[in-house]
Amino acid sequence: MNATIRLGDLGLFLLGSALIVLIIYAIMVLKNLNDTMKVLKKLVEDNRKSIDQVLDQAPSIAANIDSISGDLAHDVKVIQGTIDQIAGTSEVAAGTLAENTDVLTSIMGVVQLVFIIKDFFSGLHRKKRWFR
Repeated sequence: MNATIRLGDLGLFLLGSALIVLIIYAIMVLKNLNDTMKVLKKLVEDNRKSIDQVLDQAPSIAANIDSISGDLAHDVKVIQGTIDQIAGTSEVAAGTLAENTDVLTSIMGVVQLVFIIKDFFSGLHRKKRWFR
């Protein structure tokens, strides 16, 4: 007894089998999705009071954030002005220092000369005591 299977019949059998597997898989996915939705629904029901409380406080929180950001923007502008003033003062001081470098160099020379003379005389004083 020989049975022959045509390729077309074999293809239809494989497509039908794949369709049945796909339907079973889709049913399993929908069942898991349904279970997840049940858990989510229970979670929302259990926490309804807290969720409502957060939703009631949301407008005041948003208003506080808006107030804080406005205050912060004002403070940043004030600080920026202060920084600009400090930068301007530093530039003026640097310019004045650059103009007066000759005077400062002369003063530093005199101070160094005084220290050299002081060291010289204190060295002589030490040598006299050492030779005694």
